[in-house]
Amino acid sequence: MSKWFSSNCKIKRKVVQRKGVFFVEQKFYCQPDIPSSITCWSYTFMIFLLSLFLWLEITVFQIWTAIAFVCFVLVTAIQLWRRQLVITDREVKFKRVLSLNDKIIARSDIKEVVATKYQLKITDQYRTYSVLMLPKSKEKCLKVLK
Repeated sequence: MSKWFSSNCKIKRKVVQRKGVFFVEQKFYCQPDIPSSITCWSYTFMIFLLSLFLWLEITVFQIWTAIAFVCFVLVTAIQLWRRQLVITDREVKFKRVLSLNDKIIARSDIKEVVATKYQLKITDQYRTYSVLMLPKSKEKCLKVLK
């Protein structure tokens, strides 16, 4: 388990060119704030319970059980992989599972960055954005933002 935590905290750096200007992108994996995480992961866990109930109700391993379990694994992987905090020289982007919900904040608009044990709160002029992160990843992200 400690291997997963240490490998998850690596910063992914990528040089991106937009309109002739080069930017350094740094990506951090994160989860949304606590109420949103509880709601989203509860729905994901319901898919797992469906596969478990199908297996227990039918008592013989069926294809429907495997399909439901594969759906659970896919939804879990997508939720972990797609949620990222992307920091460039000019902006901070909160990537969501669906790209329609991405939030972008200009670095100049950030008023305050606060870190708690597992949470990073970024305040701009309108609202406070909070994300859940692993402690090592949170500390690296905090160093980049300050």
